[in-house]
Amino acid sequence: MTSEPVTTDVTRKVSAAGPHSASLTGALRRQTGAAVHSLFRPASYLGVVREVLLTSVHATTYPLGLLPPLPFRHEPSGPSLPRRPVVLVHGWVHNRSAFLLMQRVLRRAGLGPVHPFEYPSVTSDLDQIARHLVPVVEKVVDDARADSCVLVGHSMGGLVARQYVQELGGDRLVDTVVTMGTPHRGTYAAWCGIGRAAEQCRPGSAYLAQLERTARPGLARWISYYSDLDFMITPAVSAKLLTPALDATNVRIRDIGHLSLLLSRSVLADLLTRLEEPAAA
Repeated sequence: MTSEPVTTDVTRKVSAAGPHSASLTGALRRQTGAAVHSLFRPASYLGVVREVLLTSVHATTYPLGLLPPLPFRHEPSGPSLPRRPVVLVHGWVHNRSAFLLMQRVLRRAGLGPVHPFEYPSVTSDLDQIARHLVPVVEKVVDDARADSCVLVGHSMGGLVARQYVQELGGDRLVDTVVTMGTPHRGTYAAWCGIGRAAEQCRPGSAYLAQLERTARPGLARWISYYSDLDFMITPAVSAKLLTPALDATNVRIRDIGHLSLLLSRSVLADLLTRLEEPAAA
């Protein structure tokens, strides 16, 4: 669990210039150049070491996600945010253990109930997963007697969140969508994955093209975290949500890797700050 500072945090609203001003191939070349430049930055080495160590943390805690969830008491600590339900969607070949620290942070801030959504990422495609998310969100919001919820998706889970909100009526029940390290424009790393869902995350896939076509302006607020040290999202800028209709806020994180995003206290603190803003409620 890290407490490193977020060295760069750039918030930018996307203009109508369009999401494809530069090709992914050009972005990949720029990322390669940036990687070479990072060889002279000590923080890059620390970020890589941190990612390796925290990957082992995720591997160690993974079995916990296979056990029945433990009951918990809602005990806000310190200044509390308005109580709102939160649904968490993990990424490829992960489970709810990905969000162990995030759940604790969100609950201590006063948010809740916090519900991790689980799905088989290797044997299902993203369309099936998004459809399974529909009744889960409806039940979480209904049980909390709330009007809406916050939806957080890590990696491939961010694409599931997008499809649910854009195409399956989720805009009625979700006021804020947060994606973290999500391949909005695909990732070349998906060529190493197996299963239909991994294929849908590849650059130029029909699935990603569909998400671009179905994007419409709505009431939901969109926040996308992307990192310059995310080796699972290649090129890294693919994690920026540049679809003009969604008017997303993109937050750049430096020297924090793909899995480290979930265990970085500075990233989680930034997320809580953004959820405090009136627009997020």
